[in-house]
Amino acid sequence: MKTPQRNIGIDALRLFSIAMVVLGHSGSFECSTLLSIWRMPLFFILSGFFFVPYGRSLRFELSRRWETLVIPYLAWSVVISLVVIIVKWSEPTDMLHHLFTGWRGGTGRSIFWMSAWFLLSLAISAVMLRYLERFPRWIAWAVGAASILTSRLFVYLDRADILDGNPFVDVPLRLGISLPIIFYLLIGQEIRTRVMPAIEELSVVRVSSIGIVLIVGPLALAKHFSVPAHYMHAGLFGWPIVTPMIAITVTIGFIMIFATGVNRVIHASEFLNRLIGRLVRTGSTVVMFHGLVLLFVHHLGLNSSSLSDLLVRFGITLTTAFAVGLLINMSPAARVLSGVPRERPLRVTIAA
Repeated sequence: MKTPQRNIGIDALRLFSIAMVVLGHSGSFECSTLLSIWRMPLFFILSGFFFVPYGRSLRFELSRRWETLVIPYLAWSVVISLVVIIVKWSEPTDMLHHLFTGWRGGTGRSIFWMSAWFLLSLAISAVMLRYLERFPRWIAWAVGAASILTSRLFVYLDRADILDGNPFVDVPLRLGISLPIIFYLLIGQEIRTRVMPAIEELSVVRVSSIGIVLIVGPLALAKHFSVPAHYMHAGLFGWPIVTPMIAITVTIGFIMIFATGVNRVIHASEFLNRLIGRLVRTGSTVVMFHGLVLLFVHHLGLNSSSLSDLLVRFGITLTTAFAVGLLINMSPAARVLSGVPRERPLRVTIAA
């Protein structure tokens, strides 16, 4: 199957998606529900965008996900455990509770493992999707869509006191959430193979204009009708069909803008091109480390609900997490903590 060449604008969108994850964890703000409708679907749809159908064997997929996602998850869990021991040493009961719930995952996980489920859920979803490739394509779609509907049913039964919790969420490490994520990985594949070729046929201005409409229009409707958002970690996928469709449409809008106008701007600067290539390889570190930074910033007293404090928390956390990611990737720990090969220091060339 022929696929388009890598678009650096899409890499920039991946960074934007990680930034939105950090923003969502930095605190609530007016209309923050509109952010939660699409920020996590965007993250997983972009993962599917780079998941080439029938491009790898199941064994290779297992090996690849183990190296790039599972090992960083385990390594960072060790780091986080050391932080918990240091911080909670004087409160042994609380310390053991954080360590147990952090490593177990699922419902009631430790706040120190804030976003750890991203990596494991993505790894498991990717491996399951690769396994499902041996069956007709509709089987994978059926598994993904049915899992979203099943999770919605579990939520309904829980709220009706028929079930005690959501089985998808209560499974250790939130392994059940990996099933619905397959749907978003498939959407990413479809966007790459069907939408991207159409984008390449249109002018930058037209594509960007359409992209803005696809972002603003659905979100305006979501606000008007109070459409519930995605909270995947809790097994919440909003209204059936409506919430996922809004997230998908908004994601397509972002892809149209970043794949054209943003891509053109980045390609005009060699430094930006190289920097984004470096930053996008810090993803695992940022996902696992930013929670610790947020907790430290809260400890410093920047914990009010004001918009100014939220933006300060977001700025400090995002900058620190990416900076640490860049440093780690230039160190011998790159393979273990980031799941990428060690890189040379980034050199900046200044014209005379």
